[in-house]
Formats: sequence, structure tokens, C-alpha cells
Amino acid sequence: MNFSTNSCIKKYPIKKIDTHTHTYFSFDCAEHLNSPDKMCAAAVAAGLDAIVLTDHIEVNSEAERIFTPFDRTTHRRQCEEAREKYADKLDVFIGIELGQATHYPDLAGQIVAEGNFDYVLGSVHNTKGERDPYYTDFTKLSYGRIIDIVDKYFDEYLQMTYLPYVDQCAHLTYPLRYIKAAGIDVDISLWDGKIAEILKSIIVHGKVYELNSVYVRKNVFLPEDRILQTYRDLGGTEIRLGSDAHYTDHVASGFDEAYELIDNIYKGEIK
Repeated sequence: MNFSTNSCIKKYPIKKIDTHTHTYFSFDCAEHLNSPDKMCAAAVAAGLDAIVLTDHIEVNSEAERIFTPFDRTTHRRQCEEAREKYADKLDVFIGIELGQATHYPDLAGQIVAEGNFDYVLGSVHNTKGERDPYYTDFTKLSYGRIIDIVDKYFDEYLQMTYLPYVDQCAHLTYPLRYIKAAGIDVDISLWDGKIAEILKSIIVHGKVYELNSVYVRKNVFLPEDRILQTYRDLGGTEIRLGSDAHYTDHVASGFDEAYELIDNIYKGEIK
């Protein structure tokens, strides 16, 4: 099911659905207590109408056996149990965050086809030959090397937007959150051209642009307003909020502030 062209996701007001959340099936929160059931309970407590559970499947990891893949059968069963349990309070969609799909596009397509997922986030965490910025100490890299990493990132992100099985394009400025957190200032205008090409592709290919509210939660200033303005100027209207929650108390966190950013630019056009 491709929600980017389907009315299912469009019926929810933007602040009433969290499209990017993780449970303990994701490798980076495997030791947390955030089961699908508890994430859904948190969504109900946050006043949401719907949640999309989007655990990580890193395609390069699947191919290269970097992390042990989670048990898809158990994952599906627990998500479906949560969906049934909260059916009168919350719509629960079973999705994935598909990372590095362009590294192994055939395998990525197979994973999506076999998984029968409701919704697919596309993301780039690490480019070919590079570490995930989460694990990178940018203070030890030269400015030129940092620029090169971000260049490669945006190039691969653009390729990801072409993939037919991706519904929503996640956290466009992902590496910048860690570069900024390291106290390093980079001039985002260096990538204005590449970002515009990505946004055009998102629009042309019928994808959803994700405004990731983790930037609010972590208080890391990023050029989201600048990017949203460009997206609007290009005619982009498909926007969804994703908390990227890895804990129950992060579900829908930062949505008010993130929506205010959207509303300042779209002037009430996005509800």
C-alpha cells in the first residue's frame, strides 16, 4: 500500500498521526521497554488518532550481516496484537524505516514485497564507505572532509527518492544534526541546489516530506524553515510529522513546535 497516493493517511490531521516511531525491534533501542503495545498506549495518551510503527531495516546491514535482523514473524504478531487491542482508540499501521535501500535496491524491493508493510519510510543513515554520522566524531575531521560526507549524503538521498516502494522521505538533514551537535558550523547554502533537486523529486514522485521533530526535542537548530520554504515554493504540499521516537515518552513529542514552523510558512494551508 502506498499511502503517498492513498487517502488512508491523508484523512488524519497532521498533528494527529505520528508517522515515524520505533519499538524494541529496532537495533538501536533493543534494550528499551518500548514494545509495540506500549508505543500504541503512548500514542493514545498523547491524543493521537493513528501511529505508524516503523522499525529499522537497514538494507546494507541485511546484505552484509552488520546487525542481526529482527524476527519479522514475532514483530508482525506483536504489532497486529497491538492494533487489535487499541482498535477502538487508535489506528495502528505497520511500517518500516528502510535505510540504505539504494545500496542494494533489489534486496530492498524484496524486503518490502515480502513484508506486506502498510507504510515505508526511506532514509539514508550512512553512505557507501562511510560510517553512520551517529557514530562519527566530526571534531576529528577536517572541514573539507565533512563537506564531502554531506555531499555524498545528499547525492544518495536523491537516489532514494526515486525508489517506487518508498512512501515518505525521512529526516532529510540527518547528518547535520550530529555535525551541529559537535559544535561545527556549516553553511547550508552550499547544498541549496542539491536540496532543491531532492524536494523536486519528492514532489514529482509523489512522496511525502517528513518534518522530523527530533530537532525540537534535542534543541538542535537546523535549517528546517529554509527547506520548508523551498518545498512550498516548489509546490510541495505533502508533509507529515514524525517524532522518530525510540522511547514511549517521545511519541508525538515536539509536534506543537514543529507544526508552528509549518504553519508559519504555509499560513494555515496544512492542517
